[in-house]
Amino acid sequence: MKKRYIGVFDSGLGGLTTVREIVSELPDENIVFLGDTLNMPYGSKTKEEIIGFTKHNIEMLRRFDLKALVIACNTSDANARMEVSQAYDLPIFGVIGSAVKEALRVTENNRIGVLATDLTVRSGAYEKQIKELNSDAQVFQVACPLLVPLIEKGELLDDRDHLEEVLRSYLKDLDGKNIDTLILGCTHYDLLMEMTSGIMPGVKIVSSSRCVVNDLKDQLQAEKNCEAPATRKFYVSSKPERFRRMASQIIKDIEIEKIIG
Repeated sequence: MKKRYIGVFDSGLGGLTTVREIVSELPDENIVFLGDTLNMPYGSKTKEEIIGFTKHNIEMLRRFDLKALVIACNTSDANARMEVSQAYDLPIFGVIGSAVKEALRVTENNRIGVLATDLTVRSGAYEKQIKELNSDAQVFQVACPLLVPLIEKGELLDDRDHLEEVLRSYLKDLDGKNIDTLILGCTHYDLLMEMTSGIMPGVKIVSSSRCVVNDLKDQLQAEKNCEAPATRKFYVSSKPERFRRMASQIIKDIEIEKIIG
């Protein structure tokens, strides 16, 4: 029997950290990924634009036989999840709820930091969901508008020192807040996990990529296929060769195609 796909989309490279986790935890699943590099970064756009991009991405992925969809973009999850959940008859998994549950599980003092894009911070999605589950929790959010463009530009490879300097400048906003847990509220930021841990030793770092895959694994019946390996397809909406340079640092031997539409 032909296996169906798990669809994953993001504005760019960050979603590949989610794909990497799915491959690790659910190796027999077919995966199709779309990076909307044409409209990246999402964090500086309007809510209306994000809803439009999100719906378009889903339409592109629905060309495949999807069994589930992962919104591997915190900005899309924060601003368009409700609209697309109502519009599509498809299991949709978002990164925010999964990260919130994990942060509340591991925090000991109920003081939680969140690094996210401008639009995710303005949406209030993290604070709202944390407070709904634990009214005693305190949330300290920091908007980081430069991180996604710098990661997509390739500074993890070409100018790591500058990228770390920018990250440190954002993390300074959390000085004195006594947080014991920090949510990386953008899947791009998972690429800065080691760097962040080095700057904030002793703080528990929560990866939205890893958390959403745990939920996916718990709720989906993994399809086993002993006759053929799982299929992995990777698409972007613009400049596939440029994307591949950084993508190959996340997933080895990756082949990127430009999606038409």
